Amino acid sequence: MPYYYLLFLLVAFFIALPLKSLLDWVCVLALIPFAKFYRDSYGDEIPRYDWEIIIMIIIAALWVINYQYYYNFIFAGFCIGFSEIKPHIFMKRAILYLTVITACAIFSILKQGFDFNLAFGLIFAYSCVFFAHSFAISQRKRFALKQDYQRLSIIVKQSERDRIAGQLHDNLGQVFSTLAISADLAEKLVDKNPDLAKKQIQQIGKNARDNLSLVREIVADLRKQKLVQVLAVESENLENAQFDLTTENQKQAFTWPDNIQNELSFIIREAIANAIRYSHGNLVKINFNEDSNNYFVKIKDNGIGLKNKTNKHSSREHFGISGMQARVDKLKGSFAISDKNGVEISISLPKE
Repeated sequence: MPYYYLLFLLVAFFIALPLKSLLDWVCVLALIPFAKFYRDSYGDEIPRYDWEIIIMIIIAALWVINYQYYYNFIFAGFCIGFSEIKPHIFMKRAILYLTVITACAIFSILKQGFDFNLAFGLIFAYSCVFFAHSFAISQRKRFALKQDYQRLSIIVKQSERDRIAGQLHDNLGQVFSTLAISADLAEKLVDKNPDLAKKQIQQIGKNARDNLSLVREIVADLRKQKLVQVLAVESENLENAQFDLTTENQKQAFTWPDNIQNELSFIIREAIANAIRYSHGNLVKINFNEDSNNYFVKIKDNGIGLKNKTNKHSSREHFGISGMQARVDKLKGSFAISDKNGVEISISLPKE
């Protein structure tokens, strides 16, 4: 609730000075319940009573009658527009609000004619209720989208846990079951047939060593990163740092081979970390593309670029460029970085 908006009521108070008539005193004292109802109604999750809005509109109308001051209507308009109420309730309040403003406008024109100050005040008074309503709907949609993203993130993490559990069960579970059976058999043969028991123990050792490579493969596979996971995490990191992230053709990139996605994930993560730390910008763009022979990625920010141009080696180490270059070289690709209107990293990786 932006309480500082109430400071604008001080403008109305000073306009009323000096207080000469009973109506002057009524208008000024009415600002107290006006401010109270504004605080109660604005952005409240529970719809407030109609009579509060009606009283605010009446008080705003009194200020028009006495001072030709329309700007108190803006408080009432914001209360109506930002309140989380059903559409038919909003329309009922908006119609009442607009009807009273129109009546006040007719009164002002008949009393002193039409002038610029009246036109300016009416524009604000008429438009604020719809602006507030539209802005409130947009905010709620963004909040709902953020909640959906959080739920999707949880689902993705749970799916990854289920995948890991399934892989461990299907592979390691079978391996340990075989080893356990072989160990039980060796234990029974120790007294009856020591030579056969010795062979069985040797076989257990061989199976354990053979399956150690399987464990390593599973661990390596679990460490692989998918672009969809990295982009989800980095999107949240950028949002927390007040950056925007835009991507092109990301759905296409999600189908690229695992080894390509794994290396690009590290590069994207490093590039975004650099943008957050050093760029002083507010936007990161990532473009994915491919042709019949290559995969292409461009990562660009709108910051100040690489400032340390005097020592190229120091700059490359400082911004992790050497590490990114090494990952691209491992896949026999090409890596280029430009420093103009921000940093742009261009990567080309051959298709196998």
